[in-house]
Amino acid sequence: MDSKKRIVAVDDSNVVLKMLKNALDKDEYELHPFSTGTRALEYLVQKDKIPDLIILDIEMPEMNGYDVLERIKKMEHLEGVPVIFLTANSEKKQVLKAVTGGVKDYVVKPIDKDILTRKLNILFNSKLDA
Repeated sequence: MDSKKRIVAVDDSNVVLKMLKNALDKDEYELHPFSTGTRALEYLVQKDKIPDLIILDIEMPEMNGYDVLERIKKMEHLEGVPVIFLTANSEKKQVLKAVTGGVKDYVVKPIDKDILTRKLNILFNSKLDA
């Protein structure tokens, strides 16, 4: 079996981070949760810690998801790492902005475990086919 997929999750809500931890199969995924964009970027700058996926909340104090995404895009070693936005905002305008900004997918809170795991399976399987 392949090694675990490394996922970096950034959300200012500890409840959401715990829900992600509970939703992701520990045999398949290695979750690295961060409560701020700054802390996540400190981790992501390490070239030996390249994740297979980054999950970002949009609405966060200090640095929002778009700001974090912009900085991620400037890191050459993270080129090709998919980013998913996880947010409570389901407005069409927000979804279009996110997709136009380069995110691979957009998941609306509250987290539905079945939807999230199916999206991850599709994402990782399509990466293998590419």
